[in-house]
Amino acid sequence: MRTIDAKGELCPKPLIMTKKALGEIDDNETLEVLIDNETSMNNVKRFLADNGFTPSVRNEGKVFHVLVNKTGEMPENAPVGDYCEIDFPQKSNYVIAFQRDKLGDGAQELGEILIKAFINTLPEVTNQPKSLVFLNAGIFLALKNSPVIESLAKLEQSGVKIFVCGTCLDYYGEKSNIGVGIVSNMYDILEQLSTASSVVYP
Repeated sequence: MRTIDAKGELCPKPLIMTKKALGEIDDNETLEVLIDNETSMNNVKRFLADNGFTPSVRNEGKVFHVLVNKTGEMPENAPVGDYCEIDFPQKSNYVIAFQRDKLGDGAQELGEILIKAFINTLPEVTNQPKSLVFLNAGIFLALKNSPVIESLAKLEQSGVKIFVCGTCLDYYGEKSNIGVGIVSNMYDILEQLSTASSVVYP
C-alpha cells in the first residue's frame, strides 16, 4: 500500500498529489491519502468517484484516511481545479489590528479574558479576515507562550496571514519568542492596513 500525506494542504494540492500517486502505483495496489480537513476529503473522494474509482474513508481522530484500489488508469486530462470547494471559512478583505494584549478598557483581568475569547472564536467564524496585524503590546498575543497561540496557528494554517511588528518585538526583547506569523516592517503592515476594505481594532 502506498501512503501520501496531504494533511495541512490546500486544494488543489491534495487532488494533485492523489492523481500523481495513482499514476505511479501498480494495478490493484491500494493508495491511502491522509487528509485533516473534511471538505478536502470530500473533494478527493468525489474526484476519484467521478473518474471511475471506488474510494472508502475511515477517520482516526481528526485525520481522514481515503483508501482507493487502483482498478484502472486515471485520465491524463482529469481536471483537479473543478473539484476545489472552499476548504476553510470564507475570507473577506478586512484586517484585524491588535495594538494591545487585552480587549477594551477597564479591568486588566477582564480585558485578558475578552481578548482570549475574541481570538479563540475567530477560527469558527464564517467571514474570516484576510490578515492579522500585531503592534505594540499586541505582539505578546503572537508569542510562543501566548494563551491564544493554538487559535492563531489554526488561523494561519487556514490561510489568514499574520504580521508581527519587528520594531515592537525588538523593543520588548521578544523577537526570538515569536510563535506565529512573520516579522514585519512598517511598510508591510501599512500595505495590509491601507489595502483592506476595513480595519478592526479590538
